[in-house]
Amino acid sequence: MLFVLASLWAHAADTFLPEAQMQDSLLQMLARFTTYMKADFQPCQEPNNVGEACGAFRSNSTMRSNEDGVRPNADMSMVCAFLCRYGRDKVMLPPNVSWQDLELMARQSLVFAYSTHKANRLKACSDGRYWGSLSQRDHAWESSLWAMSVAYSAKFQWDSLTQQQRHYIYQLLKSECNYELERTIPTGFEGDTKAEENGWEVDVLAAALALFPDDELAPKWQQRMYEFAANCYSHPSDQGELFRGANLYPDYTLQNHNYFHTSYQNVVIQELGEAALLLSLPTLPTKPTKSTPPTPLLLHNCREVCDSVLWWLALSDGELAMPNGNDWSLFLYDQLTSYSTMACMLRDADALMLEQRAYEMIRHRQLTTPDGSWLLRSDIGARRMGVEAHRVMMTWLMHHVWNTADLRPTSWDNFRQRHAQARLLPCQKVVRASTKDHFTCFSWSEGLKSYTGYFAPHLSPLVPWRSNLVVPFKANNTGNLIGWYEVEGRKTNAVPAAEPRITTDGEEWTVEGHLLCNDSTLDLHFTLHSTAGNALIYKDNVRARKDVTILKEKGGLLAISEDELTSTHRRYHFGPGYVNIDDLVGVVVSGHKQMMVDQPRNNNSVLTSLLFTSYDDQPRHYKQGELIDERHIVFYSNVTAEQTARLAKESNFRE
Repeated sequence: MLFVLASLWAHAADTFLPEAQMQDSLLQMLARFTTYMKADFQPCQEPNNVGEACGAFRSNSTMRSNEDGVRPNADMSMVCAFLCRYGRDKVMLPPNVSWQDLELMARQSLVFAYSTHKANRLKACSDGRYWGSLSQRDHAWESSLWAMSVAYSAKFQWDSLTQQQRHYIYQLLKSECNYELERTIPTGFEGDTKAEENGWEVDVLAAALALFPDDELAPKWQQRMYEFAANCYSHPSDQGELFRGANLYPDYTLQNHNYFHTSYQNVVIQELGEAALLLSLPTLPTKPTKSTPPTPLLLHNCREVCDSVLWWLALSDGELAMPNGNDWSLFLYDQLTSYSTMACMLRDADALMLEQRAYEMIRHRQLTTPDGSWLLRSDIGARRMGVEAHRVMMTWLMHHVWNTADLRPTSWDNFRQRHAQARLLPCQKVVRASTKDHFTCFSWSEGLKSYTGYFAPHLSPLVPWRSNLVVPFKANNTGNLIGWYEVEGRKTNAVPAAEPRITTDGEEWTVEGHLLCNDSTLDLHFTLHSTAGNALIYKDNVRARKDVTILKEKGGLLAISEDELTSTHRRYHFGPGYVNIDDLVGVVVSGHKQMMVDQPRNNNSVLTSLLFTSYDDQPRHYKQGELIDERHIVFYSNVTAEQTARLAKESNFRE
């Protein structure tokens, strides 16, 4: 299968897939997902209080009132309804799924969603509670996001709903929007931005406006929608009566979960795009009409965030680099709909190119599963499946409303060259560069403290599952490149002894850092230099700050994907002072250190092996002040095993 996928990508990388073909493929991907949805659906034993049959999609919290119970049901209800409305006569359903199945699941899951909301109380959730927000005194975090998916599901089924069912939807949305009218718009960017949260408030207000535009509260909903939109990607330089405070740092970055997180950095674009889509979506599934672009107020600072941050972190497969790693499933390409928003609504040719690459990777990842689910080993089960299907569906709809057939995408080579220069995101202490050979990055994260980086080789023709050879990875406050020591009687950790010195010069960058490791018993000075060519050079000096016993040295770390998406069998070529992986990445190490690669393990849904290129498992004893190690490691991209052996032989590691 991997050979077939590689051949498909090599073709797609050199020729741009026409929009109509991509849309056909997106629909068929959603049709394939119906196998998973049908197996996941569970009818309720009892109807709601007015005798309506209902059911819900199973999750880790099936039919409960929390996010894990409500959100996957709302998302998959929406996807079933979407397919019934837009997919007939366009897709082939799997043999075990019928259109009657989809209609039943769409309707019964919608009934369950509105019945269990606090505004209707027609049926209690399995935990005996109801979900949703009614007011400032009775609200639930994130309920507006779930309500937006319920609204989309209702919109797709609108012409078959009874007046009473439409009223239940109205009650649900009105109560959610009442809360939005009462509450304070939150701001703040240190550690926990409110950008994403404000984005889903925009969505529920847009949903109410789209379904009930003539309501007496519609003017208030619209005004509040614009106020929330202005305070998603709100920047310190913003002014005006809508501005409440900044949710972005001065360099346009943001933090969530207490660190710089590219998934959260981009998802606001998706949220704002989905709100604009709701307000522009044709009432009937006719051929797309020429829709006017959304008001700029709805997409406030989206272009600035892309131009200042996201485009500098884009990789050749459409992934956004994660200098700090991620705390959910990796290689999701969940920025797909953010790219679609930029391409369809703001006519961004870079986004159009990246969108297709992300779409290809989602499609290929789905082919690794037997039931149409989006990935193996999901971090949050059905909820992740609903989120991925949600995004694939939204991408199709955006192209349905805003055709991009006349927009010429950027070429990858042109895009990379425009973003080749080393760039520092100063508010996050993240540095990156993109040479013709590879993308490199390093992060000195001050929130959830970690000092780690990685690199992705650039290939021609592009084969992105090979560019995903190195996986973003952090552990023990370090991770890729530096690794760590295990010290007897001490925890494995690292804290900064001083501020790093980060410099850039053309396509090169350098980080000079000083860390105190293992409960401050080790003193580690290091320099990491990314060259304008294909080398990433690491040097360090490690001394004992106290008498210590080193149990294991696990330095020069590379987390290597050995996954169904990438390659389940990596070819490791070991030799004196070097290792090469797949004739693609080579590592040359000074001295006579051992090397060790462990067995693949699940790392955020990706099977990953840890390769330690400077390894020692023999106990070593040191007195205070003694030199422990002075390592010199060079990581090369786009080198064969033979070339790596020659580089090792020729290296003398002189200063």
